Amino acid sequence: MLHCTLVSGDTKWIIGTVVVLAGLLSAQMGGLNARIDDVGNRIDDVNNRIDDVNNRIDGLRTDLMARIDRIDARLDGVDARLRNVEIAFGKVDQRLLTLERVMLPPRAPARE
Repeated sequence: MLHCTLVSGDTKWIIGTVVVLAGLLSAQMGGLNARIDDVGNRIDDVNNRIDDVNNRIDGLRTDLMARIDRIDARLDGVDARLRNVEIAFGKVDQRLLTLERVMLPPRAPARE
């Protein structure tokens, strides 16, 4: 014998409420997922901007280091030229001392 179970009105109401709540919850989860995706996209945009800034900083650092290297090379050249001038000046000074000894009369002894 088959028994037919009749569902009461309260049971139907509870099942209907659960189905409606499940539908509302599903819609809310869909909206929440869209918002989470939007936040993820915004984070990706911020990361891209940070990468751009980092690349610009790296470019500036590279340019600055190249300029500093050129300044160092110029200063090394100035140092070498200055050393050559010092040597040449020392030679001129030595020649002047030699000429003074030969050309000028000796100094008189100091009186005590």
